[in-house]
Amino acid sequence: MCLRKLKRFSLLFLFLFSLPIIIGQFPFPNNETSTPQQERSAVVYAATEPILNVAEEPVSKPFNVLLMYTHSHESYKPIVEKSKGMKAVYDEETNIFSLQQMMQHYLELNKITPHIVDFDVMTEMKLVDAKLPQAYKIARPILAQYLEEREYELIIDFHRDAVPKKATTLTANNENYAKVAFVVGAEHPAYEANLAYANMLNEQLNSMLPGISRGILKQQGTDVNGIYNQDLASNMLLIEFGGIDNTEEELHRTMAILAQAIRLAFVEAMV
Repeated sequence: MCLRKLKRFSLLFLFLFSLPIIIGQFPFPNNETSTPQQERSAVVYAATEPILNVAEEPVSKPFNVLLMYTHSHESYKPIVEKSKGMKAVYDEETNIFSLQQMMQHYLELNKITPHIVDFDVMTEMKLVDAKLPQAYKIARPILAQYLEEREYELIIDFHRDAVPKKATTLTANNENYAKVAFVVGAEHPAYEANLAYANMLNEQLNSMLPGISRGILKQQGTDVNGIYNQDLASNMLLIEFGGIDNTEEELHRTMAILAQAIRLAFVEAMV
């Protein structure tokens, strides 16, 4: 009998001893577990630290470049020969117009947004029996329409020069590059704006790879166009992109540098 009472007393004592601990486990307001001050501060800092959301980053204005190919069938002998087994400086399929995807690729790598004047000028010339000097006249209304529909930060009319390989090829760092040249028509009142753009890009190119640009050719007088539709936009360039003997690899190397030069000379200058 005494033993039974002793057990009951023991159980009651144990229950009363444990009761505060049990109550402490319930989520009452005063039951917060204390945390060392250093740990609490770290948690608060992490909670208030701004989280970078990519969608909320400032979006810079696109640098839109319009690519034009007035003499669209100008071609490169090594490229035509590789494609068709014959040498030609004009070709309806393998030509400077067909290099547009390559050019777009390098521009996009440099955060430049390329647009193409989707008009094969020399095919149209054949349809209307126009001669080569009339190419700019055929291209003009198409180019004007593009310029009316959208604002472009730069317009480039790409051509292939007719001079031989020695004049259009640069060897540097054990690699060959196709040289470029700038043509500025000086027979319209605002040509100096076009000239300024040509100077900026010419200097940037030669600072990156000396000699890759052959310089700027101001054209005026008899037997030249003198305008090249550059009167339609002050930020329009005509670039002779290599010559008849340059290879596809040489053109790729040059386009990679040209795209970088456009970014450095114009895109970053806008930021």
